[in-house]
Amino acid sequence: MSGWVNGAIAAAVVLAGATGAGAQGPPACPAPGTIYTFSDSSSIQALAGAAAPFCRFANLNGGQQVDLFLGAFSAGSPIVQANIDVLKAFLPLQVGKTAHLARVGSGDRGWQATVLVEKQETVEVPVGRLACYVLLWSEPSGQGKWERRWWYCPSLEYVAKYTAQFEVVGAGGKPLSSQPTSWELMGVRVP
Repeated sequence: MSGWVNGAIAAAVVLAGATGAGAQGPPACPAPGTIYTFSDSSSIQALAGAAAPFCRFANLNGGQQVDLFLGAFSAGSPIVQANIDVLKAFLPLQVGKTAHLARVGSGDRGWQATVLVEKQETVEVPVGRLACYVLLWSEPSGQGKWERRWWYCPSLEYVAKYTAQFEVVGAGGKPLSSQPTSWELMGVRVP
């Protein structure tokens, strides 16, 4: 493993493999100063100060701060803000749990999304094999839909992998899709 991963995370990775993603208590925030580095060249650092159930992070590439639920859903998102209680009911994580999010905007505009604990999965990323919950965010958009997946690993108190896919129905009813972004966890440094 790289120099980014110290003994504490290596032990967490071994524990995750041994206990599975199902051995979880309430989600905890990473220790302030913990740094996560990703394959898209971004890095974030855990900070103190977010109100539960969110954890605060600083983007080390630009300095912006963000409060995240399960390392995935931003408190700055209007649909997340409008559905904090719905997301809290999502805990403890369990395969099959679903949360329906909605937000009414100005005029007739509204937003909706569905979040599903799709499955438990062991994912292999550069920091090791990790037991994770796959969180699926589905959101209609125009003639198509977004599907975003986060692999949340309780042992890391963060996400180890992310993918996004946009699918639209094209001419003749044939679905066309694109995968605009994805990343995986490359390193962790614990203070």
